[in-house]
Amino acid sequence: LSHEVHELYVGEPAGKRFIDNGKVSAPEPVKSKISPMNGNVYITQNLHEAYHHYLKVVTTNLEGLKMGAKRMKSYQIIQSSQLSYYRNDLVPEAKFILDLSPISVSYRTTSRHW
Repeated sequence: LSHEVHELYVGEPAGKRFIDNGKVSAPEPVKSKISPMNGNVYITQNLHEAYHHYLKVVTTNLEGLKMGAKRMKSYQIIQSSQLSYYRNDLVPEAKFILDLSPISVSYRTTSRHW
């Protein structure tokens, strides 16, 4: 079961736009984990094969990520995918398994006057 992930993002779309447009400062490693599967293609070569995607979702607080007085949260996705094989009597299916992390991460910018 081949498939393509056009866009996968967790959270408010406005938050992602703020990060993508540079209105909110986010470290590069965080930016790459906001939507890591976008544009990925998963191709299977044989019948009775499908990819299973395991997604660890981590709440991420970025300084300045707010709309008006409302603070928004962003979410990093740590993903791994594996090809799974099915018996001949089963129908293969692409699976997305989400695991919400009990830990959150906060980023803020500080400066020091010399």
